[in-house]
Amino acid sequence: MFKKAFIVLALILFCSSVFSLRLIEPLSKVISEEDSFVGTVAVGNELEMIFSKELTDKYSSVEVISSFPEGFSVSSKVEKESIKVFVRVPEEAVFGDYSLSLLFSGESQSESADVFFTVVSDSLDVSPASTAQQSVFVDSPAEFKLFFVNNTDSDAFFEIVPELSPNWIYPENIFYSPSVGASIHVLIEKRSATEKSFFVYPRIQGSKEFKVKVYFENDVREFSFRVNALPTIKSKLDPIIQAFPFYSISLIPAYIIQAFASLFL
Repeated sequence: MFKKAFIVLALILFCSSVFSLRLIEPLSKVISEEDSFVGTVAVGNELEMIFSKELTDKYSSVEVISSFPEGFSVSSKVEKESIKVFVRVPEEAVFGDYSLSLLFSGESQSESADVFFTVVSDSLDVSPASTAQQSVFVDSPAEFKLFFVNNTDSDAFFEIVPELSPNWIYPENIFYSPSVGASIHVLIEKRSATEKSFFVYPRIQGSKEFKVKVYFENDVREFSFRVNALPTIKSKLDPIIQAFPFYSISLIPAYIIQAFASLFL
């Protein structure tokens, strides 16, 4: 009798453990009625939830039952060892808690779960992390650093907008939007604080002050920087070469010597 009761109890525990819903990311926990919180996210970003399949095929699909206000979007992806659920939060979302009802289906059983996440404010921040002035040669990269803080449970995007001509910014990092023009997008991982660089390529000799705006959440920060572009041999010789037909041949050596000498003055 005792042996049979032990077997029944073991089967109950086994079934409950097999079909327990474990969250891997952004938090590591077993989802229950008492603890169904899955993380925080800032407006304009995406919360990624990863649920474990524990190396089995016990869940083959997931269905999102609940609905959200306009602007939210929910998607899912079933992988070999996990099921991922993505919630995109619009920039105009109201701060607070949002519930999400999910139905996980497997070969022998289905399991529903009600979880909730929080759309937060004032959890992202940015500040200068380098000197405001850099000196480089014309057409060389001037590196400026910003310090970013992301205190949410999801990765967060920041948008850096230098008030410069697009050809002064490294081309591979440029994005164009109708509202701000040329910008640089930076991704900061969840629960992290890190420095990120952006590069300015001065195209003409001289000192130039410029503003940089950083957009995130529903906020924008503005910082002032200055790049001091030093002359190169090429930039010194360009006026001579371009005006070559108008120079007297006897004056050309003097101008070339003067161009070289000015690099060291």
